[in-house]
Order: sequence, then structure tokens, then C-alpha cells
Amino acid sequence: MGEGAEGTIRLGRLAGFPVEMSWSVLVIVWLVTWGTSSSVLPQTAPGYAVGEYWLAGLAAALLFFASLVAHEVAHALTARRAGLEVTGLTLWLFGGVAMLRGEPRSPQEDLRIAVAGPLTSLGLALGFGAVTVLVEPVGTPLVVAALAWLSLVNLMLGVFNLLPGAPLDGGRVLRAVLWRRRGDRAAATIAAARAGRRTGGVLIGLGLLEVLLGAVLGGVWMSLIGWFVLAAATQEESAARTTAALEGLRVGEVMTAAPTSLPDDLTVRELVDVRLPWRAHSAYPTVGTDGHPTGLLVLERLATVPPGAEASTTVREVATPLAAVAVAAPEEPLTDAVGRLDPRGDGRLLVVDHGRLAGIVTPGDLTRLVRLRGLPVPPSPVSRG
Repeated sequence: MGEGAEGTIRLGRLAGFPVEMSWSVLVIVWLVTWGTSSSVLPQTAPGYAVGEYWLAGLAAALLFFASLVAHEVAHALTARRAGLEVTGLTLWLFGGVAMLRGEPRSPQEDLRIAVAGPLTSLGLALGFGAVTVLVEPVGTPLVVAALAWLSLVNLMLGVFNLLPGAPLDGGRVLRAVLWRRRGDRAAATIAAARAGRRTGGVLIGLGLLEVLLGAVLGGVWMSLIGWFVLAAATQEESAARTTAALEGLRVGEVMTAAPTSLPDDLTVRELVDVRLPWRAHSAYPTVGTDGHPTGLLVLERLATVPPGAEASTTVREVATPLAAVAVAAPEEPLTDAVGRLDPRGDGRLLVVDHGRLAGIVTPGDLTRLVRLRGLPVPPSPVSRG
């Protein structure tokens, strides 16, 4: 366990996927523990000591957390079988996200990836339900109540995720169906995102109604989930419109040819003293002594060099290696290449032709292209879950 990206906690690897957890997950674990130990379990299994309720509540919370992990792993495994690269799993306040690089190649693949998570949750609901029935004649009422709650919450998780609207899994199902029917993935994505915005609005409205009826905690929670769905759906619609703007273009038509590059054996001191004062870019491709590209230096990373080590640290040591940067060939469809963008590359795409650096595509290039095509400029591309 260690520090992950952007303040997340790195938990390790599961089924070959890096798993990280946002600090907000601790809030979920606390709320579930508190809710089950102070309300759910005492009502369904009265007569136990406070400490026993808290112990059972903590166990239920951890098993619920494991259920969320299983949900996302199911998405990731299905995506990997479809040939998509899965860069990791991130768990946070509202559940989890399987970070995929690229998009499914067909509606059938899209559908299989989408339903894998909810089917896993529904399967866990059946499993916990079956264990509840088997344990009830011999187990303590407290254990039986905790197992029954886990069955119910996994059922709710599976059903909720099938609501028809992106970014929920049901939105992916809707997209796959519309994609199959219309033959246009971008249009299907926009329609699913619009459905997600409506779903988010309904959830916010139901949450506010709950607050008015006195269920403050549940109402606030539902409103927060609705706000998240609404915001994510809006972002996804903008990203889909960008994809539509890029359709039919090749990488070579958009790239900046022959970009300025840096020798990767240059020291940070030489870079700062000699190369940077007259440049205005925030990232540069790096090349080896043979002229082949080796990575991308995002200038912000220079701040990670310890004071006094500038003269002994090379650009190669600070730059993001080529294996972790999005790379494309000039003749590749732009939409396919953009789908592989990685935040570690600062949103940039290196264009390589027969082993040589041919160009670079920057976020500014994409923004100008979208504006020229008369479409709204979206937020930075994000991976989906």
C-alpha cells in the first residue's frame, strides 16, 4: 500500500490491474459502518451489545467495499478480453471506475463490458441471499441480519447501475443498443449522455423530496449522487461531440510537424540554463542519441528534482517514458489515437513514423479544431468506467 496518483491510496494489484482508492472511500466505510451498526442491525437483530453491532457493521462495510471492487473487476476483465487496455481501477466516494484506454470496437463488445458489473452485483446479491438462507437455522441473528443486508445492498447496486443514462452502466447498455440500431457510436453516446442528464435531474429531485419529508441523510446522499450523474453526463456529452468533430481525420492532418525535441541525456541544469528561457511550450518530446523518441518531458516534473541534484539528473530520468505516452502513426484515425491519451502525457500525443518523431498533437490543436468545426469546446478527455 502506498500513495497513488493525485492523492489516492495505492492498494496493489488485483487480477493484474493496479488498484487505487480515493481517501473519500474511508467516508463510505465509516458511513456504512455507522448506518448498519446504529440502525439497520439493531432493528433487525435486537438484543446485542453496542460493540457487537459495531464489529458486525464494520465487517459488513468491508464486504460491501469488496463487492464494489468485484463490480469494477468484472468490467475490467471483460474489457481486457475484448482487447482494450485497462490502466487501473480507482475506487472513490460514489463507487469505482475501471480506467480504459480506447473504446469498444462494436456494440456487442460495448454491451458485454457494460453489463458485466451489474450482473456481478446481482450475482453477489443472490450469493449473499443463499448464504443467508443456509446460515439462518444455525447462525446468530446478528450474522444473518448482516448477510441479508449485504444481499439487499448488492441488489440495489446492480439495479441502480442499470438506470438508463451515462455514466451509469445502464447508459452504456443504452448506448450499445442505439449504436447497433443507428450505426453511429458518437450519436448513441450523445443520446445516452442526455438520458444521464435527465436521470441525474430526477435523482436530485427525489433527494430534495426526501429531505422535505424528513429523511435528511438519505435525501442529501441521493442528491449528491444525482449531481454526480448530471455533471458526468454533461462532460460525456461534450466529449462525444468532440469525437464527432474528429471523425474522418487522420493524425497527420492535425499534428504539428517537426516539433522541438530535447536530447534525453541533457542535464536539468543545462536544460534550465540554456534551452528553456526562450521557449514557451509546457512539454517537449525527448530523443535519444540515435534520434529515436524516448519520451515526453512535462516541465512541471522538473519541480520533482531535489535541490542540488539538477546537474546530475538527466532529462531521461525526469521525462515520462515513451511506453507511458500516447503514440500514433500519421495515417492512424485521429479518434482512435485520442482515445489512448494519458494524463501523464499532459494530454499530448506523439506522432512516430518508422521509428522517427514526425510530429505532436497538443490539447490546443484539438481545441482549435473543435472550434473551427463550430462545436463547443469540451473538458479534457477522461477514461470511462
